[in-house]
Amino acid sequence: MSGWLFTKDNFRLQGTSGLVIAGFGENDIYPRFSEFTVEGVIQNKLRFCQRRHTQVGVDCISTVVPFAQSEVVRGLVEGIDPGMERLLDKFLDEIFTNYPSVLLNNVKGLTQAAKTAAVKKTKVVGEQILKKFRKEFQEFRQETLVNPMISTVSVLPKDELAAMAEALVNLTSFKRRFSPSAETVGGPIDVAVISKGDGFIWVKHKHYFKPELNPHFPTNYFREIFK
Repeated sequence: MSGWLFTKDNFRLQGTSGLVIAGFGENDIYPRFSEFTVEGVIQNKLRFCQRRHTQVGVDCISTVVPFAQSEVVRGLVEGIDPGMERLLDKFLDEIFTNYPSVLLNNVKGLTQAAKTAAVKKTKVVGEQILKKFRKEFQEFRQETLVNPMISTVSVLPKDELAAMAEALVNLTSFKRRFSPSAETVGGPIDVAVISKGDGFIWVKHKHYFKPELNPHFPTNYFREIFK
């Protein structure tokens, strides 16, 4: 009954969480990240699955990777909402699959054998056209939208990278606010930058208290650190 609980990559329980580990290894010149899905603990063992791993370097000069609610960022980077792209793909498949039969069934004077042969040839041509369309669509999107942004990201200074990350989260929050789905992104945004030289640096970090009402906190905090 519970065998699927122990099956690799078969995550069915409610409440799975995402975990991203990013930064530099001791011998890394460029950063990397790994994304995991974590479901829970079974017999004192953490149940998790690695989803993505990216290493910046010669083959990947830079990247923009959204997590969790990713449709807004993907739509901005790739030029089309992922849901709309899936609908377009489904609709085009249906057109090229069903249109030849509908068309030839309305042609008078054709025998059933002739219709069957014509439908078969038309579907082959349709598949070739659809394949060419998708190839050129992907190439246009990559060259016109994705590559310019990725190239720009690769040369941005650290403060502008932080501002870009915050802006993307704000865009997602704005979109969620005016959609019927749950508003799962919003509120104050924490922003940090990880670099080889400086390590982990907070650019913006919310407090559970108002700093202006607790002027003694920075003094006490740094006194403990440099004790």
